[in-house]
Amino acid sequence: MTPSSRYMILDTALALLEGVPLCDRCLGRQFAWLSTDSSNPERGRSIKLLMSMAAEQNIKSGNADWGKRVLVVLAGHGMFEPARKLAEKYAVEYEQYGKCSLCTLNGRSIFEIIPDIVERAAQELETIGFSTFLAGCRPNPRLADMEDELRANYHILYGETLKSDFNREFGKQLRARLGKTPEFQHPDIVVIYDMVADKIQLQISPIFVYGRYRKLQRGIPQSRWDCKACGGKGCEKCGWTGRRYPDSIAEYVGEPMMEAARGMQYKFHAAGREDIDTLMLGNGRPFVVEISQPKVRTLDLEAVAREINRRAEGKVEVIDLRTADRELGQFLKKESSENVKEYEALIETEEPVDDDTLKRAEEALHNVVIQQRTPTRVAHRRVDKVRPKLVYEAKLKKRDDGLLHGFFRVQGGTYIKELISGDDGRTTPSVAELIGIPAVCVELNVVGIREKEKNQDTAYVEPATPDHNA
Repeated sequence: MTPSSRYMILDTALALLEGVPLCDRCLGRQFAWLSTDSSNPERGRSIKLLMSMAAEQNIKSGNADWGKRVLVVLAGHGMFEPARKLAEKYAVEYEQYGKCSLCTLNGRSIFEIIPDIVERAAQELETIGFSTFLAGCRPNPRLADMEDELRANYHILYGETLKSDFNREFGKQLRARLGKTPEFQHPDIVVIYDMVADKIQLQISPIFVYGRYRKLQRGIPQSRWDCKACGGKGCEKCGWTGRRYPDSIAEYVGEPMMEAARGMQYKFHAAGREDIDTLMLGNGRPFVVEISQPKVRTLDLEAVAREINRRAEGKVEVIDLRTADRELGQFLKKESSENVKEYEALIETEEPVDDDTLKRAEEALHNVVIQQRTPTRVAHRRVDKVRPKLVYEAKLKKRDDGLLHGFFRVQGGTYIKELISGDDGRTTPSVAELIGIPAVCVELNVVGIREKEKNQDTAYVEPATPDHNA
């Protein structure tokens, strides 16, 4: 800009304004990372004011051609009112512009309509419960591409994007309107303005509820089980229900929660699963329910638990409901095989077994690693491989009816039915192998889960103490 070209900011600003019309904000945004305590409009106006002062100084000091050239640019593409008054004072002709090339949509600056956007957003948020938010936008590609091209052509190194500038101003005004707190990491809701469609989109973060469920009736799967014949569409075989079983743990627990939160759908995450014909007793199985698009974020969990238990009619019950996060749901699924689980089983043997044989089997299954190949009954849906599993304890006692009562404390993921039967040698050692007589599990209950606590390696939640003599 000056004869010595020492002032690179002013030189760059003049070159930018010679190329395209720029408002104060959009000019200042090209230097946003310089003098960061000021705003983009302040920065842009200051640059234009200094250029205007330099122009008049040059006119007065004899360099009128250069000074008038700068006034033409500032009064025209710069849309700078003080420069227009100077141009009138010194009889400088210029072409008048009124629209910035980087922020004008449909005849108005995108920043001028933020108050209208804020009001529209506030109306859409009226029926949604939330404490924190984040404001954002989908910028107009034409404006974004134009700004990118401008920066490339003029080697802009200290600017910020239109999107960043808009998001900050949108967020400030929305905060003032709502009286809510912005949150950049985990907001309850994200408010997005689409510049092309002129629409507001709300991205509501899911909520998570932790609890433990007890299954008190056999024949209920953990998740919905569709009819194999029709894949859930409905057919004659399933009575046009589309289902193999009429209910599930996930539905008993998830649907009342979703209704209470006024959400769109739910996902049920549990720390493992029991067989359909197995009860889940004791302290219950840990789970996390994820509810998407909730309009109510703070639930009366005691009331929710009562409603779940009422609808389940004694088949299922939930306890210990509390708020959770996504990481806990992921942790439950990941650490399920590391939990310690306790089972009680009724075992049928082909022949009677004496007490000494049972005692030797108990000793052989004390703190021992068994080799368990994927059971035959689940091989169609699980990878066929051998998994080592730790058996901590086994107790075997005879009953008056000729059956055996078994108690097993094992590593999560151990197949108890196969630990008993041996599954034709796929699990070894097994109860059947150790007593030398074929044995099968005729009834199985989970009676305790020692849950590995998040962020701890050794701490577990102790279950209710089982009665080994039951």
